[in-house]
Amino acid sequence: MQDMQFFEALKKRVVFPLHLHWDGSIPAEHLFRMAKVRGQDLFLPDKDVNGCAIRYGSDVARMIKSSSQLEKVLHGLRKYDLVQVFSYATRFMQTREDLALSAHALCDYLRSQNVRYAEARFAPQYHTFAGLDMARVVDYAVEGFKAGKVLSGVDVRLIIAIGREVGEDKGLEVADVAMAANEKYPEMVLGIDLACEERGNPPKKHLKAFARTFDTPLFRTVHAGEMCGERDNLDNVKSAVYDLRADGVSHAIPLCRDQRLIDVFVKNSIRLESNPLSNAFFFGKKVGDLHLDELVDAGVLVTVNPDDPAMIKDGDLAHNLYCLG
Repeated sequence: MQDMQFFEALKKRVVFPLHLHWDGSIPAEHLFRMAKVRGQDLFLPDKDVNGCAIRYGSDVARMIKSSSQLEKVLHGLRKYDLVQVFSYATRFMQTREDLALSAHALCDYLRSQNVRYAEARFAPQYHTFAGLDMARVVDYAVEGFKAGKVLSGVDVRLIIAIGREVGEDKGLEVADVAMAANEKYPEMVLGIDLACEERGNPPKKHLKAFARTFDTPLFRTVHAGEMCGERDNLDNVKSAVYDLRADGVSHAIPLCRDQRLIDVFVKNSIRLESNPLSNAFFFGKKVGDLHLDELVDAGVLVTVNPDDPAMIKDGDLAHNLYCLG
């Protein structure tokens, strides 16, 4: 069966994404509507993917005038500065009301994709710019998704992420927030993650934060083996497993090349949270390069996930599924 035929056949299936970023999964139409309701103008990014300034003729020329134009910007992570692209979502996730509306928006989107359960991750450090502290951000996120379940029937559980570019002290603070939230909301806050810019920020940078969660109920998952060269990618996956004691590893592109590491994944029931479409879109990795079917045959627990569907053209959930049989 051709790929597109396969994807079309999957559109009515019920799926359960276990690796999904909240701020990367909110449709452009919701964000544009929020801007209008809040009386805020949205502008094209002023930095490219390399951090160089982009010059425009005027502010009017830079203004985003429609949700379809905003959608094109969200699809521009290979063109624009990553932080600026994600900021279109995070700017509307700074207050109790906005966090609730953003939670409902994600639930509505997931329902449109035939999803009834998902594990969404977010870094509360990016939601404190209007004065909320991180603990309160998590409180309001939990509140929003509980209400979202009542409204939509979609059950979203949360994983608290450290944006790995921050220093060790901030990472420790996020870990403390995650552990307190897990104790307060054990059914809603499931784990801790290490996410965002992997280059120059290896897992060991936040070893102390993850060590605080050892022997606690908190699930540990780590983005590793995604953005770097093959050797560094593999080293980061190993560090996630051996140093941070990861229960799950996101991406882990080169895992298929290291049999000893595969054996560790199998022995310790470590979950591989693969994101094939994201890997293809951002890093040119073909689905076949991941050898997911062989990893499944070897006994690895493989999940196939959408990562940031709002940021990928045709990134809807059905397009992320891969036939493992």
